[in-house]
Amino acid sequence: MSFSLLETQIAYPNLLYPPLVAVVCFIGAYVALSRLWFHPLAHFPGPTLAAMTDYYVMYYDVIKGGEMLNQLNILHERYGPVVRVGPNQLHFSDPAAYDAIYRDPRFPKDPDFYDSFHAKEASFGFTNIRAAKERRDMLRSFFSRKHVLKLEKVTQRAVDQFLESLAQKSEVSLHAGFMCVATEVITTYCFSQTSNALSYPSFEHPLIMALQQVNYTNCIIRHFPFLLHAFLALPPWLVGVLSPAMLAFPTFRGTLNRQVTEILADPSVLEQTEHEIIYHHLLNPESGAVPLGKTSLQEEAAILVGAGTETVGNACAMAAFHVLANEDIRRRLKEELEEVWPDSEADMPLERLEKLPYLTGVIYEGLRLSHGIVTPLPRIAVDDCEINGVQVPKNTVISMSQTIVHYNPDVFPEPRVFKPERWLGKDSSDLAGHIVAFSKGQRSCLGINLAWAELYLILGNLFRKANLVLVDGS
Repeated sequence: MSFSLLETQIAYPNLLYPPLVAVVCFIGAYVALSRLWFHPLAHFPGPTLAAMTDYYVMYYDVIKGGEMLNQLNILHERYGPVVRVGPNQLHFSDPAAYDAIYRDPRFPKDPDFYDSFHAKEASFGFTNIRAAKERRDMLRSFFSRKHVLKLEKVTQRAVDQFLESLAQKSEVSLHAGFMCVATEVITTYCFSQTSNALSYPSFEHPLIMALQQVNYTNCIIRHFPFLLHAFLALPPWLVGVLSPAMLAFPTFRGTLNRQVTEILADPSVLEQTEHEIIYHHLLNPESGAVPLGKTSLQEEAAILVGAGTETVGNACAMAAFHVLANEDIRRRLKEELEEVWPDSEADMPLERLEKLPYLTGVIYEGLRLSHGIVTPLPRIAVDDCEINGVQVPKNTVISMSQTIVHYNPDVFPEPRVFKPERWLGKDSSDLAGHIVAFSKGQRSCLGINLAWAELYLILGNLFRKANLVLVDGS
């Protein structure tokens, strides 16, 4: 009997495959069944597959194209106010739970989720609570209401440019326009540099177009964060070849890089800016904080621009659409504005606009029905705790989507109807507590005062000074 050495070498791997497959299957089954029956969250209701694997959420985010948000509503209708949506994750739907999760400073951000934003050295991406507080304290006065009022002219100037540009166009996407004016405000306010976003035809600024395109990929990047890290590591010329529409990102980051490099090389250039910018605060030696490096400054700046564009742009677009689509709402808003603002050629101070109840209602409804980050922002219960009467085991990931709050019919009757008048009653202050577009607690949006100023000045000026009609009701 004879055989070749080559045949023997080939046969051995073939003999190994079946037991290897069996071992892998056994381990997978063991892990899945352990999560299902013996995990600390085993007694919480939810889909069996979600209890066994994170692929449940991935399926709806990636395969179903971002449908997990809608699936959350279905799950809560089926299982109740607390649902196990992952092997180690609970999602809540009771509005009271939102405050319990996001106002409690004991719950740090989930690093697995926030890594997908590529902002580990920015305050938004910090998972260490103390480090986040120290960084936010450096910028708190810069985004204070007092400072926003001091730089009101910066916002008003951008709004004026927006209206001038709008007057030169016969048909345009208001959503893109709102994103452009928000970008102009945040770049001028934070860096004393114009974005030139309002000078583009049809408001098609490359950065705005890229941001809108990225929104469609966020659900994918959440599960595969290395894709974003790899993309940002590519040289600009290669990005231009692979995806010309995304070239705006490295171009924008390059602009920030040049400004940061110039300031670090010669801090005296800060004396030449029109007004204080973020680097006056981030590089202030009197703060006592550890000096920030180049990467920290770049990431902080990039996050501020991204966050400062989305929420304001979306809320303005939602509000403007419903005002233009409903003649009664439009009439009531214009009457209120004309009564206190007889000369439309003059500017109306922010503090007077803030006192207009119907305009305020329009803004609140715009915020309620539009969405910034729709994905639930996960926190970690580092110790055993109680959330809204529910005992939660330590190390559990807990979250709640802002849309679940905003569309709750017990808080907002007819939740999908745009009703500014719901904010005119005596309980309007209670309702305001359920608007979580800027989140809640110590990790809420740092630029909330600036965002509110933009909303009042943009929508107030738009509906007092411009005459608009919807094209084909869209």
